[in-house]
Amino acid sequence: MDSIRIWRSPNTRFGKFTEKLDDINENETITANEVYTDDELAKIAASGFNAIWVHGLLRNIVKSNVFPEFGKNSELHQKNMNELIKRADSHRLKVFIYMQPPRGIAADNPFWKKHPEIAGTSETIKDDNDDDITVYSFCTSTDKAKEYLKSSASALAKELPGLGGIILITASEYPSHCWGRGGYMIDGSGYAEERPINCPRCSKRNPTEIVNEIIQLLRDGIKSISEEIEIIAWNWSWMAYEKDPSPNIINNLPKDVIYMAGFERGATKDILGKKRAVDEYSLSYSGPSKRFKNSTACAKKAGLRVVAKLQIGTTHELATVPNLSLIGNLYDKAKYIRENDIAGFMGCWNFGNMISANTAAFNYFLTKKELKSKKAELSLFAAEYFSGCDSKNVTEAWLQFAKAMDFYPFSIPFLYSSPINYTLAHPLKPEQADNVPCGRSWLMDKVRGDMLDNSFGEYTLEEIVRGLGTLAREWKKGALILEKALSKTSGQRKEEELNCAWMCHHVFRSAWNTYRAYKLRRKWSDKKLPEFLKIAKDEAANLKEALPLAKKDKRLGFHGEAFCYMFNEKLIRKKLRTLE
Repeated sequence: MDSIRIWRSPNTRFGKFTEKLDDINENETITANEVYTDDELAKIAASGFNAIWVHGLLRNIVKSNVFPEFGKNSELHQKNMNELIKRADSHRLKVFIYMQPPRGIAADNPFWKKHPEIAGTSETIKDDNDDDITVYSFCTSTDKAKEYLKSSASALAKELPGLGGIILITASEYPSHCWGRGGYMIDGSGYAEERPINCPRCSKRNPTEIVNEIIQLLRDGIKSISEEIEIIAWNWSWMAYEKDPSPNIINNLPKDVIYMAGFERGATKDILGKKRAVDEYSLSYSGPSKRFKNSTACAKKAGLRVVAKLQIGTTHELATVPNLSLIGNLYDKAKYIRENDIAGFMGCWNFGNMISANTAAFNYFLTKKELKSKKAELSLFAAEYFSGCDSKNVTEAWLQFAKAMDFYPFSIPFLYSSPINYTLAHPLKPEQADNVPCGRSWLMDKVRGDMLDNSFGEYTLEEIVRGLGTLAREWKKGALILEKALSKTSGQRKEEELNCAWMCHHVFRSAWNTYRAYKLRRKWSDKKLPEFLKIAKDEAANLKEALPLAKKDKRLGFHGEAFCYMFNEKLIRKKLRTLE
């Protein structure tokens, strides 16, 4: 495979963290074969991708002589995956399995009574249902765990011979090895914290050594069977273990492993008059970050191939729309990849994976023979994508959206702990705000309170209000330009792009109203009622404009990670009734 371009369907479910060893209803390696119809595979291939990724748990896909409890339904996993691999191949698509072995297991699972000697770091986390669950990591300092990793990787290659590859995450995400979520990590609200580990063996070891050891064992197991299956090592949160650019990990990776780096993480950007950290996926920031440049230079010097981790549809910046129409920034990203010997990309997470103008544009910029200037290429793409449009003004609209997003109050706390994704359904009340946080932005937490302080990060409330207000106004300018530029065109592409552009405006306007109402509600008095009612009136008008979009375009409001609607016609109407 010359250039790796990995995508996934928005209709397939990543799966939940479950206390069972193998819940067949929550395993994508079982369910994906049904979701990826031939029509879906053809659509992905036609959009310029040549691979898909599926989330898998190694312990469920293959049996293990080391731990006989694993692989109870392995025949079903293998049957469905081999069918998917075969059908994907007929569309010239490879299948990659994203995995995090050895995945931790709930502390109360009977497994640990039989194998207490490999229990490592324990920690209590929030599961997908917002419940506390205590999990033991696998201690990879034990010989049994090492034997399991290598032999199971070998079994995977043997049982799935046509597999394109595996994508390995070795930090953060779920509990896995003892250092998996240890070190200097980001918590669920987006704030950095030092996380100690409580394994007597691994606490004496350097975490970089453990990461390399796991990757090496899995690589050796797979390569003992197949030279064709690729191994991609993702650098997600390696900075928790080692300062950028993580040279010890990179220099000790096997030479046939592909290094994947986050394109934007580790950057700074001028927002609202100050330099702010960009430490997540971002479409509002063109990139690449200094971290990406330094780490990929280190990887290339070590003789490794390099791919980029991006989200080209949408990001946590606004995850409940199909795409953030920042085509000019996508041009910048594609141009850098073309000019800097980057071997491909993984273009989405388990959300932000709908086919749109963004996906078409990025692959257009990446694969065409010669790339002209930004304005020229945006205009050429617009003319091709929207037949009969005013391509010059479509370009101006896209560039205006990028200018507007420069006012987005980007920070990890805002991305993870603000109501940005569901603000169109988040109630506004003329009363004292409670002290209950509004919850995680990417999952449907059981309890959502009024308190927004957790989302402020390095911003003041006044800065967030100012930023969101300017963003909403400037984005509207772009939407008006786009609407006029597409006035003489017709068809699904026009409708989808306009629906999304206008819904972005309504979300940003609603978030502005939410935060300025919160400013009143932090210390409420009835004297603030007239000012609140002005905000409520604006929000009601905003919701009425958003309603027809939510009604006709069912892509809007859906969050792929939560796998549900965070706003839709019904929820918007409910909020509107309370305001009226």
